Amino acid sequence: MIRLMTLNLNFHGDRHGPWSERRPAIAAAIRRSRPDVVALQAVARAPAIEDGVDQAAQLARDLPGYAAVYRAAARHDDGREEGIAFLARLPLSELRAHPLSRRDGHEDPFRRVLLHATFAASGGPLHVFNAHLSWVEAQAHDNVTELLLHLRAADGPTILAGDFNQGPDSEALARLRGTGLVDAWSTLHPDAPGFTFHEHGAMTKRIDYVLVDPTLVPRLHAADRILDEPGERRPSDHAGLVVELA
Repeated sequence: MIRLMTLNLNFHGDRHGPWSERRPAIAAAIRRSRPDVVALQAVARAPAIEDGVDQAAQLARDLPGYAAVYRAAARHDDGREEGIAFLARLPLSELRAHPLSRRDGHEDPFRRVLLHATFAASGGPLHVFNAHLSWVEAQAHDNVTELLLHLRAADGPTILAGDFNQGPDSEALARLRGTGLVDAWSTLHPDAPGFTFHEHGAMTKRIDYVLVDPTLVPRLHAADRILDEPGERRPSDHAGLVVELA
């Protein structure tokens, strides 16, 4: 059995409460959910906070048995980095970071990175890709084209997880499903909207996903959301998604 979680930590999350308040709530949710692998997006690293340690590494300090790996994607004017990370209890065999391109002149100014981890699972190597795509459709199109090249090169069972910033009916999701990847949530909950993004006091849309390759579909056992309670004071503006493979 393998449990995988994806969660956007909300780099700009101070509007929902300071990180010092959000961090223990996120750590507690991970502890309760017991994931083997956590794909984290919008992970902050600030030189003046926690000795410059990124938020994933801070969470690893709170969660014995987990190790963190982080890669920066963008640097902001205030000196903070924003990146992507894994927390995992499974042994990490290999880690690759693939920078994604950015179109000039678009409203999304940030570079994106695709993080590819190979974990030593009980049934053999497991490839997990962690993506944080653009909310601009044209930029997301480019990013999907690039990440598919890396997914196709993976030799073995593959999972793609993350904040895709695109809805279930978007071109980006259609292209990903067109490769044979299967949406874990819609497979297990075909009649439930599964909203993962919070705005105006409620969950309003689904933009966070766990997609699995066809070889893993028979093993899909459960998919649940966490941190999806209403209210403005919250750990993130995203709910977490936890998928269990038998």
